[in-house]
Amino acid sequence: MPTLEKAAGKLALVKLEYHPTIHDMPTDERPRERLKHYGAKALSTAELLAIILRTGTTRDNVIELAGKLLAKYSGLSGLMRADFNELCSEHGLGEAKASQLKAALEMGRRLGMLQNEEKYQVKSPADAANLVMPEMMYLDQRTGAHPGARY
Repeated sequence: MPTLEKAAGKLALVKLEYHPTIHDMPTDERPRERLKHYGAKALSTAELLAIILRTGTTRDNVIELAGKLLAKYSGLSGLMRADFNELCSEHGLGEAKASQLKAALEMGRRLGMLQNEEKYQVKSPADAANLVMPEMMYLDQRTGAHPGARY
């Protein structure tokens, strides 16, 4: 619904945009409730990320914010490679949310490494490559450093 706004002594018609929040969604469509009822596997990556981020902004609800971040950084691997300060500069992310996000991604990476170490027996060069590839996939191709590393 448009509204009148006074600017520089003149009235101007301003269009208000409606941004639905998570609370505007039906209860059974909200990410936390879907996780509770259907399990984590039933959720999209954006919904899982939304649970980690917890809140959105005045422009985007948390699912929209998560979707925009995933699109901009080309998925979770791009978010993993993103520099902490770069994430902090994103609209809707400050140090707290960027920290939560980086911590969750690192926990997932470590879990993946544990599972790989438990499964593999190195019997060939291909086995060795498969063992180190999850660790190496997040390295910066130019420097070989982990994202956000300071050398």
